[in-house]
Amino acid sequence: MSETSMQNSVKEFLKDVKKALPDWLKDKKEHKGILADLEEHIWEKARELSETGQPTEESVRKAIDHMGTPQSIAKEYKRRGTPKVYITAEMWPLYIKVLTVVFAVIIVLNAVGLVFNVLSGTVDLGQLIEGLANGIQLGLLFSFVIISIIFVVLSMEGYFPEDLKSKKKLKEEKKRIAAGKPPKVFIKPVGEIIGGGIGLIVGIVFLVQPFPTYMFVADFLLLLRFFGILMIIGGLVDITRGVIGNRNPGTHQVIHVFKILLKIAAIPFLVVLMNRPEIFPWFSTPWVFVGIPAEFYDAYRIGMIVLIVIVALTTIDDIYKIIKLESYKLK
Repeated sequence: MSETSMQNSVKEFLKDVKKALPDWLKDKKEHKGILADLEEHIWEKARELSETGQPTEESVRKAIDHMGTPQSIAKEYKRRGTPKVYITAEMWPLYIKVLTVVFAVIIVLNAVGLVFNVLSGTVDLGQLIEGLANGIQLGLLFSFVIISIIFVVLSMEGYFPEDLKSKKKLKEEKKRIAAGKPPKVFIKPVGEIIGGGIGLIVGIVFLVQPFPTYMFVADFLLLLRFFGILMIIGGLVDITRGVIGNRNPGTHQVIHVFKILLKIAAIPFLVVLMNRPEIFPWFSTPWVFVGIPAEFYDAYRIGMIVLIVIVALTTIDDIYKIIKLESYKLK
């Protein structure tokens, strides 16, 4: 075998190794170093196995066989990460986050469909709730299976969360660290999604009103529907924040502005409730059958004033967060 033929044999073997390497490694410069080191080892082993001290056809073949199959070599690089069930510990937080986000999206889509059907009045309420439950159940089960399979495969290939980030994203993070910027952790995504989900469910209850409405004053039920719409929108906004996560501070600033508008929109309805205690269930038939002393009305109004003040303070907190988010932006 000529020198050119021996080099071609080695290059062909290295080509097969490159194909077998996990995809996350192929996108990095390290794979070139791995192949270069492997090639150097092959030639050293070939010289070692040769009687003359120079590579021969037989010694090159034996050296390549000594390295193992391309699949066995690549397998060593796939053993990356700490085993945890079938998903590595390194990928586990991302797995939980993706599940949470996808579950939230499924619940939101089904909830939006429910609200649309309620407003259109095309389907019986019982059928709507049953359809909502079935849709959410099937959606959660299907997404759980698919996402779990994907993350098991990624773990078997040796992926880490950073391997899934774009080069631009990694470059931005390195730039932030080099510039001494504060870490981009300004919300807890899971908490935002759970809180938004709770608000969404309460809002749907207020809007749909699946309870004996004859026990409430019509004006109070109307106000309850308005609050339900605002809570549904607010829940969707919080879920959106959770889905975005600790990215795009500018987008979070816009969301906070939207939240401020929602809170401002709620204040007039609270003022109406404050000025009309007679429509509140505690003071209206059939909840009570005797007159309510005036001092109870006063206590009720004070409670509503406190609630309005709390809404105003949380609005100020949103303004503070908008200002604070400026420090998280990349310059």
